[in-house]
Amino acid sequence: MADTPTAPSIEALTAVADRACEPPTGPSRAKQLRWITGELRTALERGTLPPTAARSLEALLAPDTLAAYLTAAEQGLLRRKPTARPEHPSPASMRVRENCLRILGSEAGLPLTLPERHRPAVALRETVAARPRSILLGHLEHTTRPGQDDARTRILAIIATVLDTGCRAGELCALRTHDVDLHRGTIRLTRLPQHRDPRTPPTVETVTLSATTRAALRHWLTARRRLTLRDGAEPPGPGNETTDALWVSIAPSGHPRPGLPLHVRGLARAYARAVHDLNTDMAGQPGWHPLPQRMEPLRRTTQPQPTDPAVLRRTGDRHPVRPVTERRPPARQR
Repeated sequence: MADTPTAPSIEALTAVADRACEPPTGPSRAKQLRWITGELRTALERGTLPPTAARSLEALLAPDTLAAYLTAAEQGLLRRKPTARPEHPSPASMRVRENCLRILGSEAGLPLTLPERHRPAVALRETVAARPRSILLGHLEHTTRPGQDDARTRILAIIATVLDTGCRAGELCALRTHDVDLHRGTIRLTRLPQHRDPRTPPTVETVTLSATTRAALRHWLTARRRLTLRDGAEPPGPGNETTDALWVSIAPSGHPRPGLPLHVRGLARAYARAVHDLNTDMAGQPGWHPLPQRMEPLRRTTQPQPTDPAVLRRTGDRHPVRPVTERRPPARQR
């Protein structure tokens, strides 16, 4: 039996998707773009789109066609495999669909109008309470010193950096040693857009570090210099280290040596292990409640204060953002 001819609109969409998947588009986004293209083909074949959508790319990306497509996706009508809860789509997958449609529309040079959809409220995890956080800050100030084990040195530097900057795990992993300026007491962050237009460029910010964080980073950089040393017979330096990543492994599983860059999953595992040990050490402190083993609740307890005037002009803020937490000890005032 001969293959069913492909509709002209799908042929045009496939060509647009092929162009959109070219570098610098990453492999994950390219896979998503091809997934959306396949879903639109399936929706057209199953009759969930208006018949006119087969005629041209303009008709396929028309507002009424996209509304029908997103409704069918929400109802689970485009799935190729059965699921336990087809009537409960993932909010993340719906955001991916909308983002990919915007990319395809932009690549095709067509204006895109997406329908207004009901967005379920996102339940945020409870943040770290004020009392445990103040105890943690005091603990950081008294334990950021040389001589402790490398894992504890690293986790204290990570927690202090998160409290000062409010950066996410991906932004932490993107840090390099040249982003830290201990002489000026600042750190340069590349803020990644979250749940926005996927073509929104990242924003670079310079954030002032507290005295505690500077001390924690100074001790971690000392330990990191030893962990990343490539040739022990040569003096340490940029040309004699395994990586320029700020956060590196202590004792990597399955690798003969430490000093490898930490990625998001590795950072999450290292954070969870170290926080477990820290909770054990702090269990006897009055008012202490265990820290969550995920970084996000800790990150959301603070808002960073950019110090780079270019950042303030770019974001339109007249004044730096003030922390939303309680008053902190003088050592951590920014």
